[in-house]
Amino acid sequence: MPLPDTNNWSSRIYELLKETDLENLSYAQFQGVAEKLFIEPENEDELRRLVLVQLARMAVRGDWDGFLSGGGGSGAPTDAEYVVMALNGTLTNERKLTAGARITITDGGAGGNVTIAADASPVTSLVAGTNITLSPVSGLGDVTINAASPTGFAPDDASYLTLGLDGDLTAERVLTAGTGISFTDGGAGGTLTIAASGGSGNDFNAELVGVALDSDGANYDVFDILSLPPYGCCRYLIGKIDTKQYFYPFIAPASGDIADILVNYTSGASGSTDVYYAVYRDNNGVPSTVLGYATADGQTTGVQTLSSFSSTITLVRGTQYWLAENKSSSDTIERRAVDNSYRPRISPYNGFPSTSNSYGTGLTTNSNVSSAPADTNATNLEPSVYFSALGSCPHVGIRIS
Repeated sequence: MPLPDTNNWSSRIYELLKETDLENLSYAQFQGVAEKLFIEPENEDELRRLVLVQLARMAVRGDWDGFLSGGGGSGAPTDAEYVVMALNGTLTNERKLTAGARITITDGGAGGNVTIAADASPVTSLVAGTNITLSPVSGLGDVTINAASPTGFAPDDASYLTLGLDGDLTAERVLTAGTGISFTDGGAGGTLTIAASGGSGNDFNAELVGVALDSDGANYDVFDILSLPPYGCCRYLIGKIDTKQYFYPFIAPASGDIADILVNYTSGASGSTDVYYAVYRDNNGVPSTVLGYATADGQTTGVQTLSSFSSTITLVRGTQYWLAENKSSSDTIERRAVDNSYRPRISPYNGFPSTSNSYGTGLTTNSNVSSAPADTNATNLEPSVYFSALGSCPHVGIRIS
C-alpha cells in the first residue's frame, strides 16, 4: 500500500531501483539515486520513499551503521578512542588510539582536544646492580648512574693488586716493592713488570768512581771491585783456590752489564779444571740468587779475560753484590789475591771471635763445592777461614758496558 498522504504521480525512486532486490542493493547504487533528489516540498514523497528503501535495506542486511557511512564496513564503536589516519568520508581507515609506555592521553570531550603527553612520573623500576648507584630526579629529567665506591677502593695514585676477583675491589692490596724487587709500569692497557733489582743495597753512600778514565788515551776501564771501599784494600799476594766456594761483597761502582772478568793465575792445575767466577744478588747482607757466572781454564797461567757468561749480569750503581769463586777439582791453583789480613771482618761467630788475622773477611760454604754456581742462603754459609794461603780473596777486575 502507498505511504499515507502520498500521491502516485512521483515514483522516481521506485522506477530507478526496480528489478533490484534489497539483498543485492549496494550502498553505492542507493547513493547514486539519492544524490539526484533536491530537498524541496515537491520531493517530499520521494524523500519519504528514499528513507523507506534505506530502512528496508538495512533491516535485510543487518547493517545499522547509519545513513552517511552507508554500512561500508565496521565503524568505530562508541566506547573506544579512535583516530582517523586518512579522511575519506568514512571511518574505514580508523585506528584505535592507545597510550604506550610513559604516555598519557587526555580527552577534552566533544569539540575539545585530545592531549598526548609524556608521563611525568619518575622511574621506579630501574634497579641498581652490583657496584652501581642510581640518583633519581623528580618529574621529567635524567637518572644518573654511578659506579659505587666499595670499601678500600684503590686510589688513582697507588699501585694495587687484586688477589681475588669477586666483582669488586674489596680484596685489593697495595703492591709494594720488597728487597731486591723493582716495578716497571707499562701504563693503562700495558704490562706491569716485576723484576729483581739486582741487590738489596745498603747505607753506604760513598761515591765511587763509576766511569772509565782517560778513555781517549790509556782508557782506565777495569774496576778492581774487591779492592774498593768499604770492604777492600790495596795489598796483594799469591793465594790458593780452596775446594769450598768463597764469597766476597762489593759495591757496584757503575750501572751496566759486566762485559769482562779478569783474573791472573801464577800456577795452573795439573789436570783439567774449571774455575767459576759468579756474581750473586744480596739478600740482607748474604748472597742469595746467582745472576750469572764465567768459567776460567784452571790450567792456563797469566791474565785471562773472561767474556762469556751463563747469563747477562746487570749491575746497578751503589748496590751491593757478592763475587764467588770455586773450582771443579781439588788440583792446586795459585793466582793473584787481595791480602785478607787487611780486609775488614764481615761475618759473625758462634762465640768470641777468632783473633786469627783475615778470618771472617768473607763467607764460605760449609762443604766442598765442585759444581757450577747455584743459589744459596745463610743456612749453607759460614765465616771464611784463611789457612796456608787457602781461602784468599781473589784479585778480580771487571769491565762494565
